[in-house]
Amino acid sequence: MKKRKLFLAMGSVLVASLIVVFNSAIATTEPVTNNQMTDRVNNIATNTTDDLRSLSTRFDRPESLQGWQELQVEGWVPKWETPTVENGSLVLQPKSSGWFEDNQAGHLYREVTGDFIVTTRIRVEGTQTPIPQRSFSLAGLFIREPRTFTKASWTPNNENWLFFSVGTAFPAGSSQFEMKSTSNSLSTLKIADAPEGWMRLRVARSGELFTLLYQEENSDEWKVLEQFIRPDLPETLNVGITAYADWDSIAPDYPNYQKYNENGASTQNADLVAYVESIDFRRPITPRFPLATLDSRVSFDPKLSEERMKDLMAD
Repeated sequence: MKKRKLFLAMGSVLVASLIVVFNSAIATTEPVTNNQMTDRVNNIATNTTDDLRSLSTRFDRPESLQGWQELQVEGWVPKWETPTVENGSLVLQPKSSGWFEDNQAGHLYREVTGDFIVTTRIRVEGTQTPIPQRSFSLAGLFIREPRTFTKASWTPNNENWLFFSVGTAFPAGSSQFEMKSTSNSLSTLKIADAPEGWMRLRVARSGELFTLLYQEENSDEWKVLEQFIRPDLPETLNVGITAYADWDSIAPDYPNYQKYNENGASTQNADLVAYVESIDFRRPITPRFPLATLDSRVSFDPKLSEERMKDLMAD
């Protein structure tokens, strides 16, 4: 009985200590009211000390691509047509390609160190229809551990990344989200229904926690769709955009990753065009904390969860 009481007491002390650590991290000289907390989050947009703001890009002219890096591997064929800027949008048109296990596709990125919130406004269409008609044809935010190699030096089982994309997954022809997490080239994916047309996608990193949100066109509401816990990912990541299409044409060569990566899919029937209006970066204002719960009703620190939610949904 004494041991049980001791364990309970130790647990109470641990929870209390965690709360004190967080509160000290965000403490001010005066108590923080709800209005002040809201103002602090809303003021992110005018925070001139945010070092990530300068990475934000509106694709309204060809020069907008300056400063962006494209994944290119010596000895491998490109997996998409050369990205262009047309009529106020970045235009991405993938070949038959995909990110799965050691299969790779197109990727434009900025190098980001530390916590971040990245947001894109995007629309995905088929080449002839409002929704692509080939399976796993999507585009969206892509976050990857940096790797440098050539055709000769490439080794399998070393891919670490996650993405949040929109288009059609399976069955083809339905508007869907795909969320995928890959660790040492082991991929796990989820599919969910998605609205059609323009929308905003967002991924927020807080240490090992990555939160995925979306906002429909003409709506002010952000919806949390998924969270990934990835303590294996390094401090510095390649953060940007991807587009891929037409798993049907890749499948016959799977799992011959080397053949696909070097030569591309044996047949080409890609059916996707993605339009990216902008990609915005900023720092979160809430610190890393060992709690993924966003619902304050079941959080042992409700104020933390409330502030994190406001931060996630602020512009």
